[in-house]
Amino acid sequence: MAARSVWVGSVNFGMVSIPTKLYSATDDDKINLHQYHEACGGRVKQPKWCEICSKFIDTTEIIKGYDAGDKLVELTEADLKSLPLKSIKSIEVLEFVDPSQIDFRCYSKAYFLKAETPGAKAYSLMMQGMEKTGLVAVARLTYREREHLCILRPYDGVMLLQNLFYHEQLRSHKEFRPTEFLITEKEAELAVTLVKAMHNPAFELFNYVDEYRNALGQLIEAKLAGKTLEVAETPREDVQEVADALLASINAVGAKA
Repeated sequence: MAARSVWVGSVNFGMVSIPTKLYSATDDDKINLHQYHEACGGRVKQPKWCEICSKFIDTTEIIKGYDAGDKLVELTEADLKSLPLKSIKSIEVLEFVDPSQIDFRCYSKAYFLKAETPGAKAYSLMMQGMEKTGLVAVARLTYREREHLCILRPYDGVMLLQNLFYHEQLRSHKEFRPTEFLITEKEAELAVTLVKAMHNPAFELFNYVDEYRNALGQLIEAKLAGKTLEVAETPREDVQEVADALLASINAVGAKA
């Protein structure tokens, strides 16, 4: 199935305008489970219920609005499209920064930016500029009724757009810091040894799969075939002392090597 764009507009880079389309860089391949009526197996759906009229209504009767307390402010699609924001129809490049300046917590969903034919040259030049400087573009984009802060960066011959969380959306990490403990030199050495033993310089993402999804698929297939899926539990040794647990882990890694 051909990829479908989620947004169409342009990237504004200084005085340069690059017509582009935005595509999701990831696929959601999870197995979808739904709700069914146990008595007959019928699919359970969520009807739209009006709390004032006390009746079910059709989607054609629904409007969008904001509850201002004593008044409902209706907002039409035309209203939303008329907002005085440049980022509604374009990706506005604000500045270029070193990617190391961006907090790891900020990164959200990723998209591919595809240039339309008239903008292909400018698109390539912008990518080359970022590749040669090692910088990424900070930009704004509005879609799905929200203005998103994002970055643009080169990625193997294409432009990658990654949404960023705003600063006010980031929670402080201080409350999650562990209580300070006395750590012995032996424990510290064992921790470093375990990290080094588990280090994989040849890491490849494709070696990892969603094991829950696979197990769920096997369970569904077994039930379709009228079989019972046997699950073997892996025994886990209960080690109380941290040093003993680290040493046991190091030995286990060595046995697998």
